[in-house]
Amino acid sequence: MNNTFKAIAVGAICVATFAATSNAADWGSIKGRIVVDGTPAKPAPLVVTKDQFCIDKMPVNNSIVVGKDNALENVFVYLRVPAGQKIDINPEYASKEAEPVTLDNNGCEFHPHAVLARIGQTLDIKNSDPVGHNTNVNVLSFNQVIPSNSDAKVKVSTGGALPTEIACNIHPFMKAWILVQDHPYTATTGEDGTFEIKDIPAGKHEFQFWHEAGGYLKNVKLKGGATDKKGRAELNIEAGKTLDLGDIKVPASALK
Repeated sequence: MNNTFKAIAVGAICVATFAATSNAADWGSIKGRIVVDGTPAKPAPLVVTKDQFCIDKMPVNNSIVVGKDNALENVFVYLRVPAGQKIDINPEYASKEAEPVTLDNNGCEFHPHAVLARIGQTLDIKNSDPVGHNTNVNVLSFNQVIPSNSDAKVKVSTGGALPTEIACNIHPFMKAWILVQDHPYTATTGEDGTFEIKDIPAGKHEFQFWHEAGGYLKNVKLKGGATDKKGRAELNIEAGKTLDLGDIKVPASALK
Protein backbone atom coordinates (compact mmCIF):
# COMPACT_ATOMS: atom_id res chain seq x y z
CA MET A 1 0.00 0.00 0.00
CA ASN A 2 1.54 3.31 -1.02
CA ASN A 3 1.71 6.31 1.29
CA THR A 4 -1.02 8.19 -0.57
CA PHE A 5 -3.47 5.30 -0.24
CA LYS A 6 -2.57 4.87 3.45
CA ALA A 7 -3.27 8.55 4.08
CA ILE A 8 -6.64 8.34 2.35
CA ALA A 9 -7.59 5.19 4.31
CA VAL A 10 -6.58 6.68 7.65
CA GLY A 11 -8.43 9.87 6.81
CA ALA A 12 -11.57 7.96 5.94
CA ILE A 13 -11.41 6.03 9.21
CA CYS A 14 -10.98 9.27 11.15
CA VAL A 15 -13.90 10.90 9.38
CA ALA A 16 -16.11 7.85 9.99
CA THR A 17 -15.12 7.74 13.66
CA PHE A 18 -15.77 11.47 14.06
CA ALA A 19 -19.14 11.17 12.33
CA ALA A 20 -20.21 8.30 14.58
CA THR A 21 -19.07 10.16 17.69
CA SER A 22 -20.65 13.40 16.52
CA ASN A 23 -23.97 11.77 15.68
CA ALA A 24 -24.05 9.98 19.02
CA ALA A 25 -23.76 13.34 20.78
CA ASP A 26 -26.44 15.05 18.68
CA TRP A 27 -29.27 13.62 20.74
CA GLY A 28 -30.56 14.52 24.17
CA SER A 29 -33.39 13.59 26.49
CA ILE A 30 -36.05 15.17 28.70
CA LYS A 31 -37.68 13.94 31.88
CA GLY A 32 -39.72 15.18 34.79
CA ARG A 33 -42.48 14.40 37.27
CA ILE A 34 -45.93 15.94 37.14
CA VAL A 35 -47.73 16.42 40.43
CA VAL A 36 -50.97 18.05 41.54
CA ASP A 37 -50.62 21.18 43.65
CA GLY A 38 -53.59 20.90 45.99
CA THR A 39 -56.50 18.47 46.07
CA PRO A 40 -58.44 18.07 42.82
CA ALA A 41 -62.17 17.37 42.76
CA LYS A 42 -63.03 13.68 42.73
CA PRO A 43 -64.29 12.43 39.37
CA ALA A 44 -67.97 11.53 39.40
CA PRO A 45 -68.66 7.79 39.82
CA LEU A 46 -69.45 5.98 36.61
CA VAL A 47 -73.05 5.02 35.93
CA VAL A 48 -72.73 1.35 35.00
CA THR A 49 -76.07 -0.09 33.94
CA LYS A 50 -75.17 -2.34 31.01
CA ASP A 51 -74.19 -6.04 31.34
CA GLN A 52 -74.06 -7.71 34.72
CA PHE A 53 -70.40 -8.52 34.14
CA CYS A 54 -69.57 -4.80 33.98
CA ILE A 55 -71.79 -4.02 36.96
CA ASP A 56 -69.96 -6.66 39.02
CA LYS A 57 -66.54 -5.40 37.88
CA MET A 58 -67.35 -1.87 39.10
CA PRO A 59 -65.08 0.07 36.68
CA VAL A 60 -63.98 3.47 37.94
CA ASN A 61 -63.72 6.93 36.43
CA ASN A 62 -60.07 7.32 35.42
CA SER A 63 -60.32 10.90 34.15
CA ILE A 64 -58.20 12.07 37.10
CA VAL A 65 -55.82 9.55 38.68
CA VAL A 66 -53.67 10.90 41.49
CA GLY A 67 -51.13 8.58 43.08
CA LYS A 68 -48.60 8.68 45.87
CA ASP A 69 -47.16 12.10 46.69
CA ASN A 70 -49.81 13.73 44.45
CA ALA A 71 -48.39 12.16 41.28
CA LEU A 72 -50.65 12.88 38.29
CA GLU A 73 -51.06 9.93 35.94
CA ASN A 74 -51.96 9.93 32.23
CA VAL A 75 -50.53 13.32 31.28
CA PHE A 76 -49.45 13.46 27.65
CA VAL A 77 -46.07 15.13 27.06
CA TYR A 78 -44.77 15.29 23.52
CA LEU A 79 -42.71 17.22 21.02
CA ARG A 80 -44.76 19.35 18.63
CA VAL A 81 -43.58 19.36 15.05
CA PRO A 82 -44.87 22.35 13.01
CA ALA A 83 -47.26 21.44 10.20
CA GLY A 84 -45.47 20.45 7.02
CA GLN A 85 -42.15 19.84 8.76
CA LYS A 86 -40.30 16.66 9.68
CA ILE A 87 -37.93 15.83 12.50
CA ASP A 88 -34.93 13.49 12.53
CA ILE A 89 -35.62 10.11 14.10
CA ASN A 90 -32.89 8.51 16.16
CA PRO A 91 -31.92 5.05 14.79
CA GLU A 92 -32.61 3.57 18.23
CA TYR A 93 -36.33 3.83 17.42
CA ALA A 94 -36.09 1.85 14.17
CA SER A 95 -36.78 -1.54 15.77
CA LYS A 96 -39.70 -0.19 17.82
CA GLU A 97 -41.55 1.11 14.78
CA ALA A 98 -42.62 -2.42 13.86
CA GLU A 99 -43.88 -3.22 17.38
CA PRO A 100 -47.69 -3.26 17.73
CA VAL A 101 -49.46 -1.10 20.29
CA THR A 102 -51.98 -2.97 22.44
CA LEU A 103 -55.32 -1.60 23.62
CA ASP A 104 -57.30 -4.03 25.76
CA ASN A 105 -60.97 -4.01 26.77
CA ASN A 106 -60.53 -5.56 30.20
CA GLY A 107 -62.90 -5.41 33.15
CA CYS A 108 -65.07 -2.98 31.16
CA GLU A 109 -62.20 -0.50 31.13
CA PHE A 110 -59.65 0.35 28.46
CA HIS A 111 -56.05 -0.57 29.24
CA PRO A 112 -53.99 1.54 28.98
CA HIS A 113 -56.11 4.61 29.63
CA ALA A 114 -53.64 6.85 27.79
CA VAL A 115 -52.36 5.31 24.55
CA LEU A 116 -49.39 6.33 22.42
CA ALA A 117 -49.07 5.28 18.78
CA ARG A 118 -46.90 6.26 15.86
CA ILE A 119 -48.01 6.42 12.25
CA GLY A 120 -46.92 3.15 10.65
CA GLN A 121 -47.53 1.01 13.72
CA THR A 122 -50.38 -1.44 14.21
CA LEU A 123 -52.95 -0.98 16.98
CA ASP A 124 -53.94 -4.40 18.33
CA ILE A 125 -57.37 -3.97 19.93
CA LYS A 126 -58.12 -6.86 22.27
CA ASN A 127 -61.19 -7.88 24.23
CA SER A 128 -60.35 -9.91 27.32
CA ASP A 129 -63.93 -9.74 28.65
CA PRO A 130 -66.72 -12.33 28.29
CA VAL A 131 -68.96 -9.61 26.77
CA GLY A 132 -68.60 -7.82 23.45
CA HIS A 133 -67.27 -4.26 23.16
CA ASN A 134 -67.77 -1.82 20.30
CA THR A 135 -64.41 -0.03 20.28
CA ASN A 136 -64.53 3.35 18.58
CA VAL A 137 -61.14 4.90 17.75
CA ASN A 138 -62.34 7.90 15.80
CA VAL A 139 -58.90 9.23 14.79
CA LEU A 140 -58.26 5.93 12.98
CA SER A 141 -61.80 5.70 11.53
CA PHE A 142 -62.19 2.41 13.41
CA ASN A 143 -65.55 1.53 14.94
CA GLN A 144 -66.16 -2.20 15.26
CA VAL A 145 -67.51 -4.76 17.66
CA ILE A 146 -64.73 -6.81 19.22
CA PRO A 147 -66.26 -10.15 20.27
CA SER A 148 -65.37 -11.72 23.59
CA ASN A 149 -61.81 -13.04 23.85
CA SER A 150 -60.79 -11.87 20.39
CA ASP A 151 -58.93 -8.99 18.81
CA ALA A 152 -58.78 -6.77 15.73
CA LYS A 153 -55.75 -5.11 14.21
CA VAL A 154 -55.83 -1.69 12.58
CA LYS A 155 -52.99 0.10 10.79
CA VAL A 156 -52.17 3.48 12.28
CA SER A 157 -52.19 5.77 9.26
CA THR A 158 -53.47 9.14 10.51
CA GLY A 159 -52.84 11.29 13.54
CA GLY A 160 -53.69 14.61 15.10
CA ALA A 161 -52.24 17.54 16.98
CA LEU A 162 -53.93 16.50 20.25
CA PRO A 163 -55.01 13.29 21.97
CA THR A 164 -58.46 12.05 20.91
CA GLU A 165 -61.06 9.98 22.72
CA ILE A 166 -61.57 6.23 22.51
CA ALA A 167 -65.06 5.00 23.40
CA CYS A 168 -67.19 1.90 23.58
CA ASN A 169 -70.61 2.48 21.99
CA ILE A 170 -72.08 -0.50 23.83
CA HIS A 171 -70.80 0.66 27.22
CA PRO A 172 -70.72 4.49 27.11
CA PHE A 173 -69.01 4.74 30.50
CA MET A 174 -65.82 3.31 28.94
CA LYS A 175 -63.35 6.01 27.88
CA ALA A 176 -59.66 6.29 27.02
CA TRP A 177 -57.42 8.62 25.02
CA ILE A 178 -54.97 8.09 22.19
CA LEU A 179 -52.23 10.29 20.77
CA VAL A 180 -50.98 9.51 17.27
CA GLN A 181 -47.90 11.28 15.92
CA ASP A 182 -45.54 10.65 13.00
CA HIS A 183 -42.54 10.62 15.34
CA PRO A 184 -41.69 8.71 18.55
CA TYR A 185 -41.00 11.69 20.84
CA THR A 186 -44.04 11.19 23.05
CA ALA A 187 -44.70 10.08 26.62
CA THR A 188 -47.40 9.69 29.23
CA THR A 189 -46.92 9.96 32.97
CA GLY A 190 -47.04 6.74 34.94
CA GLU A 191 -48.31 5.92 38.42
CA ASP A 192 -45.47 7.92 39.94
CA GLY A 193 -46.12 10.94 37.72
CA THR A 194 -42.83 10.60 35.85
CA PHE A 195 -42.15 10.78 32.14
CA GLU A 196 -39.04 10.53 29.97
CA ILE A 197 -38.43 11.01 26.26
CA LYS A 198 -35.04 9.84 25.01
CA ASP A 199 -32.87 10.43 21.95
CA ILE A 200 -34.40 13.73 20.81
CA PRO A 201 -32.50 15.78 18.21
CA ALA A 202 -30.51 18.46 20.03
CA GLY A 203 -31.87 21.98 19.76
CA LYS A 204 -34.88 24.03 20.73
CA HIS A 205 -38.24 22.31 20.43
CA GLU A 206 -41.80 23.06 21.45
CA PHE A 207 -43.35 20.54 23.84
CA GLN A 208 -47.04 20.03 24.54
CA PHE A 209 -48.43 19.25 28.01
CA TRP A 210 -52.03 17.94 27.95
CA HIS A 211 -54.40 16.09 30.28
CA GLU A 212 -57.97 14.97 29.62
CA ALA A 213 -59.41 16.72 32.69
CA GLY A 214 -57.60 20.01 32.17
CA GLY A 215 -56.95 19.98 28.45
CA TYR A 216 -54.05 22.35 27.81
CA LEU A 217 -51.95 22.50 31.00
CA LYS A 218 -51.46 26.24 30.67
CA ASN A 219 -49.36 28.64 32.74
CA VAL A 220 -47.60 25.77 34.52
CA LYS A 221 -44.17 26.74 35.80
CA LEU A 222 -41.18 24.85 34.44
CA LYS A 223 -37.47 25.27 34.98
CA GLY A 224 -36.60 28.50 33.22
CA GLY A 225 -40.12 29.35 32.11
CA ALA A 226 -43.73 28.21 31.93
CA THR A 227 -46.24 26.70 29.53
CA ASP A 228 -48.30 29.15 27.48
CA LYS A 229 -52.09 29.37 27.17
CA LYS A 230 -52.07 26.29 24.95
CA GLY A 231 -49.96 24.21 27.34
CA ARG A 232 -46.81 24.54 25.24
CA ALA A 233 -43.25 25.42 26.16
CA GLU A 234 -40.09 25.87 24.11
CA LEU A 235 -37.30 23.86 25.70
CA ASN A 236 -33.66 23.42 24.76
CA ILE A 237 -32.41 19.86 24.40
CA GLU A 238 -28.63 19.74 24.73
CA ALA A 239 -26.58 17.13 22.92
CA GLY A 240 -25.57 14.24 25.17
CA LYS A 241 -27.55 15.58 28.14
CA THR A 242 -30.90 15.05 29.85
CA LEU A 243 -33.05 18.06 30.61
CA ASP A 244 -34.50 17.27 34.03
CA LEU A 245 -37.55 19.43 34.70
CA GLY A 246 -37.94 18.02 38.21
CA ASP A 247 -41.37 18.32 39.81
CA ILE A 248 -43.88 20.16 37.61
CA LYS A 249 -46.78 21.38 39.73
CA VAL A 250 -50.22 21.51 38.12
CA PRO A 251 -52.79 23.50 40.15
CA ALA A 252 -55.66 21.33 41.32
CA SER A 253 -58.03 24.00 39.99
CA ALA A 254 -56.80 23.24 36.45
CA LEU A 255 -58.28 19.72 36.61
CA LYS A 256 -62.04 19.87 36.22
